[in-house]
Amino acid sequence: MRQSILVVLILVLVGLIAWDTVRSVTESASGSHASAAGRTPTADETLPQAAADPRRASRLLLRRDAAQTYLDSLLLSTDSLVRRWPDEAAQRLRIAIVEGGSEDYTPELAGHVRDAAARWERAGVGLWFTFVTDTAAAHVVVRWQQSFEHLQRAGQTDLTWNRRGDLRRAAVVLAIRNDDGQRLPETALLGVAVHELGHAIGLPHSWDPRDVMFPTTMTADISPRDRATATLLYRLPPGSVKEIP
Repeated sequence: MRQSILVVLILVLVGLIAWDTVRSVTESASGSHASAAGRTPTADETLPQAAADPRRASRLLLRRDAAQTYLDSLLLSTDSLVRRWPDEAAQRLRIAIVEGGSEDYTPELAGHVRDAAARWERAGVGLWFTFVTDTAAAHVVVRWQQSFEHLQRAGQTDLTWNRRGDLRRAAVVLAIRNDDGQRLPETALLGVAVHELGHAIGLPHSWDPRDVMFPTTMTADISPRDRATATLLYRLPPGSVKEIP
């Protein structure tokens, strides 16, 4: 009787040891599988692999920085086309200021444009400006007018670019009075100048009122998101970021 009980106990013990061994092997195998195939690689990890495909590399950068930038607004309005100044132009964008254009014009208004350019330079996004008198040789031409009648705006920027997405020319118009005929305060005139120069370098609108690129300009200060968006824009090569079917 005792011998039978001993045999049963030995068989049970052997069974427990075998089950524990199988369980450990199974958990180890499933764990290695999860670490190898269950995690999605980050954009930073896949960027080196995408270097040969500029479109894919651009999409990865856009995805990585989506929370800190607003380039999605640009891509929606340009059918996925990254549009910016070529590197050689961005390093020294020529701005021509056309004085006059309104009976309210004063030389101080040109100072707002110079201040706006200096603010974008200090933002550290790799853009530099020089002022010229020849409008034909300028990348950006700035003019003033009395107001935008019947339009609730204080500035407008029209851009010209080629098929690849290289910006060729920017025409900026700044109003001195609002659509009600009231002269804009100096802080607003500066804010609009910073905003429109943002468009002139290729930035779209942001939907965060803390950004200078908010449609109804509320500040003259370039925000961290403005800076991050401009920096990202000039890291991307001009051109489409659409996936090729």
